[in-house]
Amino acid sequence: MESQVTKSLKSTRTHDSAPQGLLYRLFIKEKLNNPFGYVFILSLTAVFSAVIATQGLKSGILLSAVLIGVPVVFAAMFNLQFGLLLTLVAAFFVLWFKKFLPGNPPLGLVVDILIGVMFFGMFIRQIRERDWSFLKNPISLVVLIWIGYNLLMFFNPEARSREAWFYTVRGMALFIVLYYITVYIFNQLKIIERFIKICIALSLAAALYGLYQEFAGLPSWELNWLRSDPRLFKLVYQWGKLRIFSFISDPSTFGILMAYMGMFCLVLATGPFSALKRWLLFLAGSLMLFSMLYSGTRTAYVLVPVGLTFYTLLTLNKKVVFMMVIAFLGGTALVMMPTSNPTIYRFQSAFKPKKDASMNTRLTNQKRIQPFIQSHPIGGGLGSTGYFGKRFSPGTMLAEFPPDSGFVRVAVELGWIGLLLYCIFLFVILRTAISHYVSSVNPKIRVYYLAFLIMMIAMVVSNYPQDSLVMLPTSIIFYISLAAIVRLKDYDTDKKLKA
Repeated sequence: MESQVTKSLKSTRTHDSAPQGLLYRLFIKEKLNNPFGYVFILSLTAVFSAVIATQGLKSGILLSAVLIGVPVVFAAMFNLQFGLLLTLVAAFFVLWFKKFLPGNPPLGLVVDILIGVMFFGMFIRQIRERDWSFLKNPISLVVLIWIGYNLLMFFNPEARSREAWFYTVRGMALFIVLYYITVYIFNQLKIIERFIKICIALSLAAALYGLYQEFAGLPSWELNWLRSDPRLFKLVYQWGKLRIFSFISDPSTFGILMAYMGMFCLVLATGPFSALKRWLLFLAGSLMLFSMLYSGTRTAYVLVPVGLTFYTLLTLNKKVVFMMVIAFLGGTALVMMPTSNPTIYRFQSAFKPKKDASMNTRLTNQKRIQPFIQSHPIGGGLGSTGYFGKRFSPGTMLAEFPPDSGFVRVAVELGWIGLLLYCIFLFVILRTAISHYVSSVNPKIRVYYLAFLIMMIAMVVSNYPQDSLVMLPTSIIFYISLAAIVRLKDYDTDKKLKA
C-alpha cells in the first residue's frame, strides 16, 4: 500500500506536468494554429503596416525589436541556461552589428540587460531554494570585495564626473555579476561542457570569417564602414595591409581572442577524448592561431610562447619539454630571419620591444603617471581616463592620458589600493586554478583545468599591454571560465567520466 507521501509526490508531478491554462494551450501546445492565433497574427500585421506607413521604417524596426526582445528577456529570466547562451552569443556579435546600424545604437546594453534579468531570475529562485553553498569559495569572496570597491568609488572625492562612473562600472563590476550567475548554472558537468563547446564553436566561426576577410577581402559594407572613419582606417590599415578583425570589434581584441582560445583547444586536444574529438580540437586551435597572425596584434603573438612556457612548467613532461625546445628554436629563427612580408615583420616586431616606437611611448607615459598614482591611493575616479575621460571631463590631465593597459588604468582610476586589490583578485583566481589542477584525480577534469589555467594566464598577461579584460567577448568568456574553475572540482572523482 502506497504511503501518503508517495501519493502526494505523484500528485505533485501530475500537477506540474498538466497544461498551464488557456495561454499555454493557445501559444505552446497549439502554436497559435487556432482561430485566436489567426486573429492575433492578422492584428499584428495590421499594426506593423500602420506604424511603418505613418511613422517610417525605423519605427517599424523598433516595434519589431520590442516585440521580439520582451519575450526573449523573460525567457532569459526563467531559463538561465538560455540566458547565458544568449549573453555569450551577444558578446561575440553585438559590436559587429552596431557597425552597420544607423545612429550608433547602444547595442552593448543588450549584454547588460541580459545579465541584469538573469541575476534577478537567480535571486527569485534563491528566495525559494535558499542555498548559497555554491558560493562558498575564495574566488567568490574576492569577486565580492572587488565589486564592493568599485561601487564605493562612486563617492571618490577626486572624481570629476559621476556620469563617467556609471558608464565605466558596468565593465569593472556589473559584468562580474555574471560569475555568480554562471556558478549557479553550472550545477552539472554536462552544462559546463556544453558551454565549452559553444565558446569553441563561436571562436572557430570568428577564425573562419577572419580568414575569409584575409583571403577573399572585406565585403563592401565593411569597407564602407572602415573608410567612414579616418582614425579607424589608420588603426586597421598598417604597413600596406589590412589587419583582420572578423566580426569582433577590432583587430587587437580579435587577435587576443584567437590566441587564448587557440591554446585552449590545443591543450584540450591532449585530453582523454576520442581520436576524432582530439583531431577536431587540434584543427580548430590551429585555425585560430593561423587567423591570429593576420590580426597584426603583437600582444597576441607574445601570448603563445607565454602559454606554451606555462604549459611546459605545469606538465613537466619530457616530450613536452622537447617539443617546447623545438618550438623555441623555430620561433627564434622566425624572429631573426630577414623578411619583406608585412605579416611576418609585424610578428617579429612583437619580440623586439626596444625597437617598437609604440611600446616606448607606452613606457614613457607610464613613467610620467607614476607620481600621480603614488599620491592618490584611491585614484582619480572610474572613467577619468581614455574615451570616457575625454567625453565627461575634457581638458583634465587624466582625460588626456592614454592608459593603454588594464593594470595601468586600474592604478590611475582606482589608485594603488585598487591596483593591489585587483592583483589579489587575479592571484586568488590563478592560485585556485593551479590548486584544483594539481589535486584533480580524473584525467578529463584535469585537462579541463589545465586548459582553463593556460587561458586565464594568457588573459591576465594580455591585460598589461591592452585593456583586454573589459572588452567583449573576452570579459564574458573570462567570468564564464572563472565559474567553470570553481565548479569543475565538484565533478572530480576517480571514476571514469564519459569523454
